[in-house]
Amino acid sequence: MKIQIITDKSVTETEVTVKCSEYTPRLARAVASLALSEHTVCGKCGGELFFVRLGDILYFEAVDGKAFFYTDKSTYEASSRLSGIEESLDDTCFARISKNAIVNLRKVRSIRTEPHARLCATLSSGERLIVSRQYVQEIKSKL
Repeated sequence: MKIQIITDKSVTETEVTVKCSEYTPRLARAVASLALSEHTVCGKCGGELFFVRLGDILYFEAVDGKAFFYTDKSTYEASSRLSGIEESLDDTCFARISKNAIVNLRKVRSIRTEPHARLCATLSSGERLIVSRQYVQEIKSKL
């Protein structure tokens, strides 16, 4: 892979161009990772609104009809429902792992099998999340 960076003071917005003979899954993940670094999610914490980079989010979770997202340091209440969040995260490194949770696969440190065809994902924070049977195939395909 050849990487070329051109610095030009007259440029007002960074632009990334990818030239390839074939758009492979590996390349798709690299592009998604670049896009992910620029996107933010709005969340409420302690009565204030914060804009949190998607790459900093460990996972999203629905609790009592509200959606929350978690970073290493804080918990935020999301302004959207989990289904809306899932749609906006299509083609990223986020994947649904249960009816109530969406995880950032880049924050998964390890995965192990559990009884009843489930998986247990350990995040970079040490927190463990259960992957429901019906989402195991999606996780495996994204990994």
